[in-house]
Amino acid sequence: MKIAVIGAGLTGLRVANELKEYANVKIFEKNDVGGLLSSFCRGYCIEKFYHHLFKSDLELIETIKKLGLSSKLVWKTVKVGFAVGEEIYSLSTPLEILKYPYLSLIDKLKLAIFTLKSRRLNYEEFDEISVISALKDNFSEKLLENFFMPMLKAKFGENAERVSYAWLLARVAIRSNRKLKGEEIGYIRHGFKQLIDRMAEDLEIVHSACRIKREGKWSVNGIDFDAVVFTAPLPELRDSGLNLCLPEVSYQSSVCALLSLKEKLSELYWINVDRAVFGAIIEHTNFMPFEDYGENLVYLASYSTPEGWLFNKSDAEIQKLFLGDLKRFGVDERDISWIKIFKAKHSSPIYEKGFLKKITPYRVSDGFYIAGMTSRPNYPERSMNGSLKAGREVAEQIKRDFGLEKS
Repeated sequence: MKIAVIGAGLTGLRVANELKEYANVKIFEKNDVGGLLSSFCRGYCIEKFYHHLFKSDLELIETIKKLGLSSKLVWKTVKVGFAVGEEIYSLSTPLEILKYPYLSLIDKLKLAIFTLKSRRLNYEEFDEISVISALKDNFSEKLLENFFMPMLKAKFGENAERVSYAWLLARVAIRSNRKLKGEEIGYIRHGFKQLIDRMAEDLEIVHSACRIKREGKWSVNGIDFDAVVFTAPLPELRDSGLNLCLPEVSYQSSVCALLSLKEKLSELYWINVDRAVFGAIIEHTNFMPFEDYGENLVYLASYSTPEGWLFNKSDAEIQKLFLGDLKRFGVDERDISWIKIFKAKHSSPIYEKGFLKKITPYRVSDGFYIAGMTSRPNYPERSMNGSLKAGREVAEQIKRDFGLEKS
């Protein structure tokens, strides 16, 4: 049996590994192996887009264990904060939150109660509700404008008002694993490239764009296959030449700067930033040791749309915009050793109201399967964990459909 997998991100690599014992599997990838988890290397390797994991990412943790990388998996409590104007406020401990001047004590109590409640709610019941309308019903205007809106705009830009309340509830619940000194998150020390490299071992990967057709059997670039598993973003399926009846899913794009600072900016790992081109500053070497890299590595993260004004600017224009907003924190070009701009055109679906109806089934036609960001494990927010789970589940579906289970 011959199976084509389109896309060598986490989902594509997982499904290929699950099926390689049963079939001849060929992966087609037009960009870097690893997709959004691909790395930039210069004596060390670091992800082009920031990544970390949570204790609840059981599928990812188990995969790391199976690939013999458990000794590299480290957990650390990191500090987070918020930048207002030129000031950066740490919001890592209960005392720091109490001292934060831009929210009243009542708003802080409401926020704490909301966080606790979010862990117990079935977020799917809120799929059809707008996040902004729900927040207006439950919180003061000040809390909405000074806390929630900067986060929503940082994540979804001009599409913030389309987002479902389910997304926020799930995000808060996942990220509420806080200790008294901050939030605990994990990382594979020296980079997730080690995970990608081990997953890609012994797999046949063809670096090519794809043209998919069905003429009796499915064909990819003129080669016949018994089944095709599409793991790339859905807009690329239309670009491949295949027209299937699928729901319209809107995507956002990621624009991320990775830079080396001569001096660290703060002691915080994650800083949400109000009223800037980038929505977050992620100081990676406040998470992983400086000694692993020999320089202070910082991400500036922004989200746009594939048609948006930011995504379609040149790297030089984006760099100028980002550095312009960094100046408010006392950083100028003389303080930067180097900067790289990375873009992902379809980095995530926009989890708008009613997104549950847009989740794609694994089997969409005889012999044709879809898995990835629009699969159920990645609702209501994509993750490494969800991508791996989608790869495993679609492989299980294929094994059932073709009778490939071991007797």
